[in-house]
Parts: sequence; structure tokens; C-alpha cells
Amino acid sequence: MRNPIEVIKNFFSSKGVAMNTEKANWFKDEIEKTRYKDRISRVEDIDDYLRRNHKVLQIPSFQYKEHTFEPTRLVLQTLRSIIKFHSSYICGSPVSITGDKEFVSLLNTIYKRGGYTKTDLEIAKDLITYGDTFEYVYLDGDKIKSKLIRNKDSYPLYDSFGNYTHFVEYWKDEDTRADHYVVYYPEKVEIYENSTLVDTKPNLTGLPIWYSAMDKSKYDKFGDPFPLDLMGIMDTIESLLSKLDTAVLTLSLSPIGIICGQRFDSSIPRDMVGAVLNIEESGSFSWANAQMDKESIKLELDYVIQQFYAIACVPSSIMGQSNVANVSETSITMLYQQCDNFARQYIASMKEGFEKRLEYIRKLMEYNGQTVSDEVFDSVNFSFNVARPVDNAADMENMQIQYNCGAISKQTIIDRSPYTTDTALELKRIEDESKANGDSEEETDDPLEIVTSTKTEEVIIDDKAD
Repeated sequence: MRNPIEVIKNFFSSKGVAMNTEKANWFKDEIEKTRYKDRISRVEDIDDYLRRNHKVLQIPSFQYKEHTFEPTRLVLQTLRSIIKFHSSYICGSPVSITGDKEFVSLLNTIYKRGGYTKTDLEIAKDLITYGDTFEYVYLDGDKIKSKLIRNKDSYPLYDSFGNYTHFVEYWKDEDTRADHYVVYYPEKVEIYENSTLVDTKPNLTGLPIWYSAMDKSKYDKFGDPFPLDLMGIMDTIESLLSKLDTAVLTLSLSPIGIICGQRFDSSIPRDMVGAVLNIEESGSFSWANAQMDKESIKLELDYVIQQFYAIACVPSSIMGQSNVANVSETSITMLYQQCDNFARQYIASMKEGFEKRLEYIRKLMEYNGQTVSDEVFDSVNFSFNVARPVDNAADMENMQIQYNCGAISKQTIIDRSPYTTDTALELKRIEDESKANGDSEEETDDPLEIVTSTKTEEVIIDDKAD
């Protein structure tokens, strides 16, 4: 059993002590702490990898047939494609907002004017790539907007007890080599150039929203970057394929000739094909071909690739590894089960951040004289329309059955439609059309008329249980 005093000592030694914000330029010392530098180092490693700086590029050249031969150095950007797939799977379609009709309509307008559909996609991409994402909500004239702070410039500071207290945005100008610091306090923002304070602005919202993956690094607060699980396997795949291609190019397609029983004074052309050699009767000529164990190579490659896709949580069919034509809804669900489980982990983190964003939006609305009651505010919920293929006919039929049983509303049906971005506006249009036709809303026989003939390609994942 561990000594309680030792546990407390280890806690404070690993977390650090409370920061002294009264000291001039205190943030410079703070961001030099190991926990922050380690995170930035991981971010830079991932950035380098995504910029094609792979281990396979370090394979050295060698002498072959008296010339320098450049071996195959095959760089595959599969990891980039996987990140794009997962981020698009989660936020490729706009997030659905439900709740108070008028407030949701207002939020949809704010989201549209602020470009939040693109912002949400970028949040998903950065969260999957780096394990953390940082969003600052601000007022731009009469528009509520957000800016995503680059991961390599981001330093979310927390105290000895793990409380998120400050945020520092730091970068070095490549031209002037000047150091730039933007220090976020809960109530103000200070801007420094080198060690000089150049501006102070009020902070109308609060600290940048910190989205963090559920899988944590050794420092607990920071998310563990997903690509780190795949980079080593990707290096192995690239190495195997590169060496295989080099072997084929050299010893298979350009083998070394061997002459026995006779010595040639002149060299044989390295690219000789179809030439005739005059050899004495006692001599012989042959080619040194590579003796490759194709079955063993294929077995290893297949196994490594299989593990890669298993860890990546991507159906192999997405990358063209199998054919899934004419499969049932049940089969599709099974194929995407891992992908859905992966998505749920990140959706839970994103929903927490979206709720914080909603608080900031409420602050800015009140700053502009628009009051939102607690009841209206608490009614809002976010649902993610993941891009999993579905059986459209079966989905429509199931919604029809639920509607007939009184288990689903027309509004929910509209929410489920991938072509609806503003449910409140769509309901208003239906009401106006009904009045124009002399019908009442209740007289509509088929509530699915508004979504029939659509080819739904999204499935809502709503992690209310989380």
C-alpha cells in the first residue's frame, strides 16, 4: 500500500506549483515547463509526418553496377486520408441543434453567419490529429465568430490542482524573428511583442474553449494524439513495400550477370538486354536473380495492413480493400461499428466544447442586449449526423411506423433529413404552404412527403447517455 504522504508529494511534483502571475512576463517561464514543451514536440512530430517527412526517406543510397542507385522510398499519405475520413464522418454534415424553436432559429442564423459548419469540421480534424483543439469565441461587429488557435502555438495553462486558469498563444515571426505572445485571462487579453506589452483588450467571453480527446497523455490534461498509434505501423508498411520494389528493380528487372570459366577485360553494359556474349566452351553465363519468398512477404504485409486498419477504426472497404456492394443494413452497421465507437469518443468531447461555446454565445448576446432565459438555454441539444451509409427505404419506413404510432414528431423527421439545416425555418415553410393550399397542418396525410425521394447518407449519433 502506497504512503499517502508520498502520493501527495508525487502529485505536486508532477503537476507543478501554482503559477506566479504577479511576476513580469511570468508566462515565458510557464510555457517552458516540460508538460507544455512535450505537447508541442508531439504536435511538431505529427505535422512533420503529415508533411511527408517519413522514416522511409532515410533509406541510404548504395552502389549497384558501379553506379549510385537510389532505392525506392515509398511515402504513403494513408494517415492523412484516415484523418479526413474520421473528421468528415463526424462533422461532414452540419451538427443539428434542437430545443426552443425561436432560440434554435437564432442559433442557426448565428452559426451560418459565423461559418460554424466549417469551424466544426476543423475542430474534429484537429482533435483527431493532435488530441486537443482550442477555440476562441469573439464578437466581430454584430457577428459572433470563432477562431481556432494553431496547436503548435497553444499553451493551455493549468495549476497544481488541474484547474484551467490561463491560455498563452505564442509564435515566432519567421521574418523578423520577434516573439509574439497573446496571454488570455478570464477577464482580459494581453498582447506582447518580445517582452513589451503592446495592447490590452477586454475578454468578453472567457478562456479559449479547450477540446480534449478522452484518451489522455501522460500529463492527464492533454489528449493523446490518434496518429501516434498508426505512425509506427505506417513506417513498417512503407519500409516493406520500398524494399520489395527496390529488390524487383535491381535483382529481378536488372539482375547481375555471372560468368564462370572466363574473365572479361571490358565491363558489360549495365542495361544490357538481348546482347550476345562469346564465351569459351568451358565457360558459362547466368543471371543472379532475387529469390524472394513471395508468400512470406505477402503474409507479413497482409497482417500488418490488417492491424493498421483495425487500429485506425476504418472499414477496409473505405480504402478499397474489399467489395461491399449490395450489402444489407445489418451488414453496414457491423462494418461501421468500430467507426461509430471511435466517433462517439470524440463526439462526447466535442459536445462538451459546444456547450461551452453556447455559454459564450449567450454572454455575447446579453452583451448586445438579448437575454436568454435558463429554461430556453437548457433546452438546447446538439446531435451529430455521421456519414454512415444507410438503407434509405428502410429508414423512411421505420420513421413512418414511428410517426403512425405517435413515437416520433414531424420535427424529428425533419431533423433527420440531411438536407435540412434549419428545422424551425423548414417547419415554418410547411405551415405557410399548408395555409396557401387551404389546408391545416393536421390534414397532412403523409409526414414523410417532405423527405421522400431523398437519399439519406447520415445517421444521427446522439450520446445523451454520455
